[in-house]
Amino acid sequence: MQTQGCPMLYEMKNKIIKFPKTMINQLSNAQKLAMEMEAEKNMYQEHIEDIMKGPDWDRLPKMDGRALEMLALFGDVMVFTPEVSSRIISKLATQIKTSEPFDPLEDYLKWVEN
Repeated sequence: MQTQGCPMLYEMKNKIIKFPKTMINQLSNAQKLAMEMEAEKNMYQEHIEDIMKGPDWDRLPKMDGRALEMLALFGDVMVFTPEVSSRIISKLATQIKTSEPFDPLEDYLKWVEN
């Protein structure tokens, strides 16, 4: 199938479609996996949205491995409010900054210079 001249054919080829009357046991393994991943993405999206809306969002512990993995895999298609999006960016930047290794000698020299 040649898709160069028609971008819609290319887009349609990459979508997994479950027809309403198709039984779950008639789906391929790839379709089942895609549906499971979509459900998990939605669950994490709702969870992240809820916790980041709270007044103590900046005092929450670091994001866990699976939440980070979901953001890495699906962050471009997850939908958050602008406020929550900026809080996620702030939280992740803080998490990265605090996980950077530091040199105690370098800190000591800065302290001595002041």
